[in-house]
Amino acid sequence: MKAKSERAPPASAGVLDTMKAAADAFDAPAQRERPADAAARAWRRVRNVLKRLRTALKVPLMHAFSALFALGLDRSSCSIEDLADWSPRRILLVRTNRIGDLLCSTPLIAALHRRWPHAEMTLVGGPKNRAVAPLLPYLQRGPEFRRDPWAWMRLVLWLPRQRFDLAVSLCSEMLSGVFIVAASRAPLRMAVYASPRTAPAFNVFAGHYDTHEIRRYWTAAHNLGVALQDGSPRPLIELPPNHDDVAEVILRMLNIPEHAIKVGISIPSRADRRHRRRAWPHIELRGVVTGLVSRGIEVVLSPGSRAERAEAERIVRAVPGARLLPETSLSELAAVQRRLDAWIGTSSGLLHLADAVGTPTLMIGTPALARSWAPLGPLHRQVCADDPEHITSRRVIEAVVSLLGEATHRAARAA
Repeated sequence: MKAKSERAPPASAGVLDTMKAAADAFDAPAQRERPADAAARAWRRVRNVLKRLRTALKVPLMHAFSALFALGLDRSSCSIEDLADWSPRRILLVRTNRIGDLLCSTPLIAALHRRWPHAEMTLVGGPKNRAVAPLLPYLQRGPEFRRDPWAWMRLVLWLPRQRFDLAVSLCSEMLSGVFIVAASRAPLRMAVYASPRTAPAFNVFAGHYDTHEIRRYWTAAHNLGVALQDGSPRPLIELPPNHDDVAEVILRMLNIPEHAIKVGISIPSRADRRHRRRAWPHIELRGVVTGLVSRGIEVVLSPGSRAERAEAERIVRAVPGARLLPETSLSELAAVQRRLDAWIGTSSGLLHLADAVGTPTLMIGTPALARSWAPLGPLHRQVCADDPEHITSRRVIEAVVSLLGEATHRAARAA
């Protein structure tokens, strides 16, 4: 008996295969990498190689300079347990970079104050982050650190006369912190962790390295034996007593109803190449403002520099209903943020300020920035892309709406 032959494929199958092959051939050029993308990818590789080379040279050089600065100082190691019965009279704190960096350091600053409440604490900060000092009322302001020889000379002359018992560099990897701490001639010199770049200048370490900035200082605070507040790690500040009145006056000036849903947005800095790489596009930012206003949400724009204020003014003219925050101090802005339902921004000092006052946040940035700087906890979100130029207004609006819904649900459940 003849075996049953296999069923022949339909006549149309060959035609469909041919059409599909033709379509794939037509699409092939479009699928190829564009020259601009290939060039960008090649430049990223070159930049990463140069960065690794710079690090390979920088680490031993910084290590040598740190050992040089510490010549003549007591370098015998000391542990946190050895400080159990010790009571310093004067403490120096050093952080010379930006507002957000100092805000992330505040868990350790608060722990030092609670561990030794009677010690006089002095901050040597930079021109930008000194604005945080009013939110840390137990700190005294020392001289301002600037990157010029005269500022260094003034510090060298001022520091030894203060007779600090403990000097703390709040950024373990910055040579400026090493220089200032060593110039203080304090017998105990503390860093957050033992960095291979700067460890020779210090003889006590409060914690260990953590990729996330806020968690790093939170852990160091707990190592000091200080119990901080419950919940996720976040910056710790103290608002002025009249902060509610200040916020009410500013929001009334903006004609924002008291019970309206209010969202603040910080205008991203585009001042230099570094910040422009982190900023999301103006057209998408304006799209977010338009989308939120169309949903009945009150949007408050917060610029920093003159260029950012000009960008905010363009958005306010283009989107009726958007509000522009007047110029305020950092403490006044914190009071306003506390009255908002959410805050949107890139990795910046204002994002960490919103986190400090308990306002839900949405961070715009890259995955690498989010791993190190994003606020922690259930009422915080991130919208990330390797290139922030690819972050769309639709993604941001969806994340904000989800964040507002989660915050409302938690508030109702708590009530």
